[in-house]
Amino acid sequence: MVIITADKPRLCPPSFLFKPNADRQRDVHGGEATKRNPSMEKIEHSTIATNGINMHVASIGSGPPVLFLHGFPELWYSWRHQLLFLASKGFRAIAPDLRGFGDSDVPPSPSSYTPFHIIGDLIGLLDHLGIDQVFLVGHDWGAMMAWYFCLFRPDRVKALVNLSVHYTPRNPAISTLSLIRKLLGDDFYICKFQKPGVAEADFGSVDTATMMKKFLTIRDPSPPIIPNGFKTLKTPESLPPWLTEEDIDYFASRFAKTGFTGGLNYYRAFDLTWELTGPWCGAQVKVPAKFVVGDLDMVYNSPGAKQYIHSGRFKNDVPLLEEVVSRQRGREKHGGEATKRKPSMEQIEHSTIATNGINMHVAFIGSGPPVLFLHGFPELWYSWRHQLLFLASKGFRAIAPDLRGFGDSDVPPSPSSYTPFHIIGDLIGLLDHLGIDQVFLVGHDWGAMMAWYFCLFRPDRVKALVNLSVHYTPRNPAISPLSRTRQFLGDDFYICKFQKPGVAEADFGSVDTATMMKKFLTIRDPSPPIIPNGFKTLKTPESLPPWLTEEDIDYFASKFTKTGFTGGFNYYRAIEQTWELTGPWSGAKIKVPTKFVVGDVDMVYHLPGAKQYIHGGGFKKDVPLLEEVVVMEGAAHFINQEKADEISAHIYDFINKF
Repeated sequence: MVIITADKPRLCPPSFLFKPNADRQRDVHGGEATKRNPSMEKIEHSTIATNGINMHVASIGSGPPVLFLHGFPELWYSWRHQLLFLASKGFRAIAPDLRGFGDSDVPPSPSSYTPFHIIGDLIGLLDHLGIDQVFLVGHDWGAMMAWYFCLFRPDRVKALVNLSVHYTPRNPAISTLSLIRKLLGDDFYICKFQKPGVAEADFGSVDTATMMKKFLTIRDPSPPIIPNGFKTLKTPESLPPWLTEEDIDYFASRFAKTGFTGGLNYYRAFDLTWELTGPWCGAQVKVPAKFVVGDLDMVYNSPGAKQYIHSGRFKNDVPLLEEVVSRQRGREKHGGEATKRKPSMEQIEHSTIATNGINMHVAFIGSGPPVLFLHGFPELWYSWRHQLLFLASKGFRAIAPDLRGFGDSDVPPSPSSYTPFHIIGDLIGLLDHLGIDQVFLVGHDWGAMMAWYFCLFRPDRVKALVNLSVHYTPRNPAISPLSRTRQFLGDDFYICKFQKPGVAEADFGSVDTATMMKKFLTIRDPSPPIIPNGFKTLKTPESLPPWLTEEDIDYFASKFTKTGFTGGFNYYRAIEQTWELTGPWSGAKIKVPTKFVVGDVDMVYHLPGAKQYIHGGGFKKDVPLLEEVVVMEGAAHFINQEKADEISAHIYDFINKF
């Protein structure tokens, strides 16, 4: 429904969110006449440690919680009227200063201002307050973060009201900033904000109170093209009735203290955000939503906005969108196996697909429901050769890429390009290219870790999961995985040894690649790999086990000789960055039907606390749809190759149920 009225510009109370529920403990809307409207003095203020920062939070009232997210250049204070109104109606109104603003911490680097950081802060805040679900309200950058909040953690949002900034689906073909430059040029304000120091100098060229007056009273609906900066904007002779000198003084006092860099860093993280949000290409926001925008809002008048909002595309991307207010002035079973000829390695097809900024090599065979296989380290698509053939013979379409950094796929040089957001972005792009909506997912080692993240980020794209060797590990908000690993296993544990660029490469390069592959793939010691002198000191087997041939070794060696091992090491080197960016999923559960298989000689199964977690109830709690845990006797880490037939059968038996 589109409502167009001629009311004076004002924010209507978000009554859409707050329909009476039969299960409420009390009538939060009754007895208004007996309630005294709370005053600003009753708003409480606190500082909460969350996701590595200290966050200032304003709150008032009791009842169902409503979380308000402000924009730029604003503060919690922008919601002062709504806080008082909702508290008077029986709600608990909560408005933080987002990171970079007001009395919250201001990390210096733009890379600390992605949605993963902001939503991580907010999830930590809700956990601290003991809140499971909130009504969410956002404006400007707060609206953008609210859209991401609903994408990342819809389980924590009861309903959403967003103001001014509509949802913008990710364009896989061009980055956000590149598109903005293309449409509006380098003098558009967002582009002018990119270079550190330039916008700060512009904002600092007049006193802070004057800049706040210029900014907050903008009424020109055309895109802000500012070749000479915001200092050239007209300063109003008098303030509008909705904005007082006291309001200006409050904003100015805070920005005079912190400067504007924190807020500007949200804009400077645009391209990093685009890079990391590949997993959500084509994703829908599945939270009940209402959207309100003014007809003089510059966002509403930006190129393509009105058409997107009113043409049905907005509703397509946000299917539970209930109101837009523009204020004016089944598949078949797998029978017929006997008639199918058993496929061979020669029938596996290979292609290279452009996805998420890289070229990805993909091996595939068969037709039918798709199964996506994700390999580990130091491995390739080839690790799944047995399962590809088996599943194809059973009427499935088996797909196994070389993940980024491996084999015939591209190898970006920087460790920062190997977070789960990059990997899952690659895979979502692959599925979209192949026209696949949902897959059965199978992972091993790093592939298993990425499969867990895939199910966290995009459960809508996964029909069921079989993971091998690496169990789910919930994010610990108190300590990073690498710090915890060092604490438990020391600096000579292999993951720690892999951290410094060049060191592990020199270790692996000290013997020929084929010999290193033999050393690595035949490890059977279940104790944690403590390697003070590197993997070169591992014993080279006198002969290969029956499940591994010289031809197999030659294939692996030929690819790693070409690429080196740096791509694979970079997964380990991105562990800290991944922890930093996955704050939004603290406490999240894997809600995909799952089977887990591990060998009883697998070193991961013998890491400190692993068995207790897997068998003591923790695993099932974090993966509530976990249906089976299988511990295979006598099997080590590379279980999909060592126990190929058994693993193929385990995969088939599980996914064939769906």
